[in-house]
Amino acid sequence: MGSTIERAREAFLAAIAEAKELQASGAAADAIQDLLQDARELLDIIDDEIALHRLSVPEWARGGIERLRGRLAALESGLVTRH
Repeated sequence: MGSTIERAREAFLAAIAEAKELQASGAAADAIQDLLQDARELLDIIDDEIALHRLSVPEWARGGIERLRGRLAALESGLVTRH
């Protein structure tokens, strides 16, 4: 249970980092968008795992998930304005 959440979190952070690198290098928007979609799905996995196992999540942790969604949205916004 926790290991799935941790793996999804690590994969999310890796996808975001790679998307930022691609964006900075001027890569095609399609490649970046694919990574951002993967990142969104990873956040959904985290939410699903929390719900599936009925985990009690502190408010600060729930806020962390929302901040990660905000980072994702900011990257997508930057992608839209650049391409």
